[in-house]
Amino acid sequence: MRPVHAVVVDTSVLADYYFLFPGNPERHNRARAILDKLSDLGLPVYEPFLFEVELRAVLVRRIDPKNVLDILNIVLEHINVIDEKLIHDKAAEIALHTGCRAVDAYYIATTKHTDAILITNDRKMRDNASKSGIEAYYLLNNKDYKTLIIRL
Repeated sequence: MRPVHAVVVDTSVLADYYFLFPGNPERHNRARAILDKLSDLGLPVYEPFLFEVELRAVLVRRIDPKNVLDILNIVLEHINVIDEKLIHDKAAEIALHTGCRAVDAYYIATTKHTDAILITNDRKMRDNASKSGIEAYYLLNNKDYKTLIIRL
């Protein structure tokens, strides 16, 4: 298995990093552990062009808008955003092949474009990424989580 040289992190993981779900602290704990490990390793993190808008929309559901902007400023300093022109055709092909949501197609296309691995807390996205030949990890699955820790 080739070494991990880059990652794409789905918005679901970042949301779980910032939110603690009552009755399910494991979501937060796993997201925190993985993001901290990525930071320690200094691996490049890539996101599709729509990442900022999606993260704003998710975070503002539970966090004051001013704080969301503060969080975004920090997060955006640590990621590489891929322009839509570079991944549009791949995303369209993935959507046609898997029937996945458009946003998921862009995350999967970003992963393909950067030859990265995908980390998500969305089982459907992991499944569609796998159908597309992408190495993807669903953090809420114990096996995926343990395998990812070893891979990193």
